Amino acid sequence: MIVTVTPNPALDITYAVPVVALGESHRVASVSERAGGKGLNVASVLATMGHGAVAVAPVGETDIDLFRSDLGARRVLHRLVPSPCPTRRSVAVVEANGRATLFNEPGIGQSQRVWDRVVDEVATLAPTAAVLTVSGSFPPGADADLVRTLTRLAHEAGLRVVLDVSGVHLSRVLALGPDLVKPNRVEAAQTLTGLGRGEVPSVPGAARALVAAGARSALISDGTNGLVLVHDDVALRAHLPRPLSGNPTGAGDALTAALAADLDGIADLPHGAEAWAAVLRRGVAWAAAAVLQPVAGTVDEADVERLLPAVEIEELRS
Repeated sequence: MIVTVTPNPALDITYAVPVVALGESHRVASVSERAGGKGLNVASVLATMGHGAVAVAPVGETDIDLFRSDLGARRVLHRLVPSPCPTRRSVAVVEANGRATLFNEPGIGQSQRVWDRVVDEVATLAPTAAVLTVSGSFPPGADADLVRTLTRLAHEAGLRVVLDVSGVHLSRVLALGPDLVKPNRVEAAQTLTGLGRGEVPSVPGAARALVAAGARSALISDGTNGLVLVHDDVALRAHLPRPLSGNPTGAGDALTAALAADLDGIADLPHGAEAWAAVLRRGVAWAAAAVLQPVAGTVDEADVERLLPAVEIEELRS
């Protein structure tokens, strides 16, 4: 089983419009609302692909029934922690050509009591789990050591840890040796600058620096250039031969789901270029399949199977 933590969930609202014209009024062709936030999207993709997952998140008391209903309808198992703070909104305006414009509220800071409840839920689930993921942003004033606490708890229980976080929440946890960290190129550079490691000249260099700082493996997303992974002496780039048109907002969450699924139930991280190439191939296929969906948190297994053979892998030299 995979436990996903979403520190800053959102009510995801998606507007479909023909095209966005700044300063103009728009007629919305369709609108959808669903329980969102990166970790909830990860759990939703895992459920769609037939993997056991439980989503943990603090949710505003006024929104918790909506979240429970939506997650239940999608057959996403969940442990929601009631919070007196309203849940933030995230609005995606998606044009007919697939271009998405996002408006993300920052969220409202939670009390330590709420964070303690989140940790307690993970501790309760840990004995029957194999992987923990922590994904997304944090509301203002969030406990800077929350990810460290969760990572330490998970490792003590024998879980693999996959982190899609950034800033201080990433830099403070590296020394604990998280199994896999997956920032994007900008987040990786900012993290390394914060650690006093100076300017990193390349994406592969940033991945190697994150491993040198303590992460057991590092995967950095680099837009249309694909993904770069470093683990021990393995350095690989994975990408599709051409980018897909669609809604990219859930691609990173589908990638996290694929990575967690590959680590679920195995005793240790993959070893060697061939094993990691298989992991990356599935990750790119899941992420690309998510781009083809109108809303985040969804993939079509048929799209995944069709895209797998198209993923290109190359070894990177030092």
